[in-house]
Amino acid sequence: MSEEKENEDRKNPFKGKEKEWPEEVMKRFKMQAERTSESVEQVIEAFLKLIKKEWECDDWAKEDDDLLIDWSESMLTADRRSGSSSGGSNTVTFVGEWLGAEGGSRDRNTWILSNATRKFEEDPNGAVSEGLVGHYYKQDGEWVINTKNEQLKTNEPDTEKPSLGARVGNDWICLLWPSGAPRAPVNMGRYYHFRGNEIGAFVKNGDIQNWRVDMTGENKDLKVDLGTPVKIQVRVSKSKKPEWQDVLSVSWNFSESMEYTDDWVDEDKKALLNPFKFWVHEDYAMDLYVPLTELEDAYDAGKRTFNTSDGGEGTTGPLVVTKGVVTRMSISGNESEWDETGRNYSLHISSSFLENMYPKGKRSEVACWVSGACHDLTHPFSFRDIDDELWGYAERSSVLIFGRLKMRIQDGDKIPQFNVMGVFTDAQHARRRVDGGDTGKEQFD
Repeated sequence: MSEEKENEDRKNPFKGKEKEWPEEVMKRFKMQAERTSESVEQVIEAFLKLIKKEWECDDWAKEDDDLLIDWSESMLTADRRSGSSSGGSNTVTFVGEWLGAEGGSRDRNTWILSNATRKFEEDPNGAVSEGLVGHYYKQDGEWVINTKNEQLKTNEPDTEKPSLGARVGNDWICLLWPSGAPRAPVNMGRYYHFRGNEIGAFVKNGDIQNWRVDMTGENKDLKVDLGTPVKIQVRVSKSKKPEWQDVLSVSWNFSESMEYTDDWVDEDKKALLNPFKFWVHEDYAMDLYVPLTELEDAYDAGKRTFNTSDGGEGTTGPLVVTKGVVTRMSISGNESEWDETGRNYSLHISSSFLENMYPKGKRSEVACWVSGACHDLTHPFSFRDIDDELWGYAERSSVLIFGRLKMRIQDGDKIPQFNVMGVFTDAQHARRRVDGGDTGKEQFD
C-alpha cells in the first residue's frame, strides 16, 4: 500500500481499524489496578462483564469514547464498595446446598468504624498514616480524600455530605479497604447457612460441614433455593478464633457466579443430594439432624451461654434440622415488632412417635416461627414441582425444618420451638395446597 493511500485511510473515519481504549479510560483501568492489586487485564475483563450486564454492550469498540469514560467511572464507584473490580479475587469454589437464611441483619462495620473513630480522635495523622482511615478535605469545590498512599478525588461537591463519609467532630473520615480504596461506613449483612465444603474436600474426602455465608451489600437479600445443589464462590475466613472460622465472605457480584448444578458429583451419587437424605442420613448428617422426639436432649447438649450488652447472660440453642408432618400453618403473616420486616409466619409439625409420647397438649407438636426475611428469601411455604414450578404445600405434607432450637418453659414443662431459617419439601413429600401454584412474578426471580 502506498504512503498516500495509508494517509487517506488514517483520515477516513469510516475505514475499519482495530480500536484502542481511550486514554482516559485506560488511565482509570490502571488506577483501578493499582488500588486493588489486580492486573490491568483483570480490570478490563471485569469492565467488559459490567457493561454487558448493565447496558447490554457486547462490543465496546462501537461505543463513543465519552460513554466509555462514564462507564469506567461507574466501575470505580462500585470499587469503593467492594474493594476489587472483578469482585472475585481470592475466592474458592464451594459446593453443597443452602439450608436457610437468618431473619435479622446487622451492620458489619459497627466495631470497625468505632475503632477507627477512636483512633482518629486520639491521633488523626497516625490513623491516616497507618491506613486505618481516609480524611476528607476540600479542594476546588470538591471533596478529596487524603489516604496513606495518595489523594483521591471524589468528584463530589463539598457543599454536600460525602457519600462515604462518617462524621468525627468537625471532620469527615472514611473507612478503607486493604487495597486503599474508600468503603462505606455502613455494611449491612445477613448470615445464610450452607451445608457443603470446598469442592475438592467434598468430592475427594466426603468432608461435609455447616457454614455461615456472610451476605453483605446487595447480596443481603438474595433469594435462594434451599436444598438444590449449587456452586458458590466464597472467601474462606482467615480468623484464628474458632467461633469465626465457619464464616465465608462473598464478593459484590456473588449472585452472578452462583450456579445451581449437580455436575460436581458422580451420576450414581446425585440422588444422595436430595435433602431428605443429605440433611438427614446419619452417615453425613449426624451433626445436623435431630428427630422430633429428641429435641429436648439436643437442646441441653448443644446450648451455649453468652454475655449480653447490658452485662447479663443469655442462652441460645443449637442449629439443627428436624423432620415432621405439618399439622397447621399460618401463611398470611402476623404483625411482629421483633421482626425487622414487621411480620412473621408460623407452622406446627409433629410425627407419630412424638404424638405417641405426648398424645395431648402442647408437647404433641412443635411450633416453628418463620421470619419475614426467611419468607421473602427462601419460599418456605412452597416447593418446586418436577416441572420446576413453585407450588404451595398443604397440611399433612412432610417437611424438613432448619433453624435455631429454642426451649420455652411453661408450667414447669420444657416445650421445644424453632426459630426457622429454612423449610424444604419436594413433590414426593408434599401435598399441594388447593389454591394451586405460585402465580406471582416473584417465582421467576
